[in-house]
Amino acid sequence: MAIATRVKVAILAGGLGTRLGEHTRRTPKPMIDVGGKPFLAHVVRSFAACGLTDFVLLTGHFGDQIEEYFGDGSAHGVRIAYSREREPIGTGGAVREARDLLGHRFVLTYGDVYRRFDYDRFVTEHRNACLAAYVTAGFSPTLRGNTNIQNGAVIAFDKRADLEYVDAGFCVVPSTVIDLLPRSGSFEETVFPHLAAAKQLEAEIVNHDFVEIGTPEALAHARAVLS
Repeated sequence: MAIATRVKVAILAGGLGTRLGEHTRRTPKPMIDVGGKPFLAHVVRSFAACGLTDFVLLTGHFGDQIEEYFGDGSAHGVRIAYSREREPIGTGGAVREARDLLGHRFVLTYGDVYRRFDYDRFVTEHRNACLAAYVTAGFSPTLRGNTNIQNGAVIAFDKRADLEYVDAGFCVVPSTVIDLLPRSGSFEETVFPHLAAAKQLEAEIVNHDFVEIGTPEALAHARAVLS
């Protein structure tokens, strides 16, 4: 069995999506229609196309709609398990609650970001923890970077700083990082600074070719791209 096919993909899909206003009043953000199907279906397909077909969906807000649509994944050619938070506990808390489903190593990504990418090559080449990031320069004048990279490794991660790179919304990590997580809180702000300080977080610089649905403007762009 190829290395990539043994790695599970954990997708954070429990956010409230408050910036989207009416779009998320009765629908979880990842289930917003884009190109005739839920945005999350595009995300799942992007990994499945690379041979990563085992998913753990970390749900919360209106999570029943996600579970009803995807089921066990068989209708979509994949396998899906669920970890559903009963109260908001942050990205770190959500991953911590899903510990028993994630295996020894997993990809962590978001249900509101879609990228065409060779994820199979990413998880095969990076056997240690690795964060994907892109250069802030030339992308958006208002974007603040949260990551500094040197010699192929993350040397700093700080969401309150203004650094040269910004995380691209996915990483591959060993399950041992779950030991760092509190019951509630941020995965990114807990795990990435710790690994960077210990010189244990590789980096791969990727391009700006992605779509996301965090704001009404971004949603409109995603619909234009994926229609």
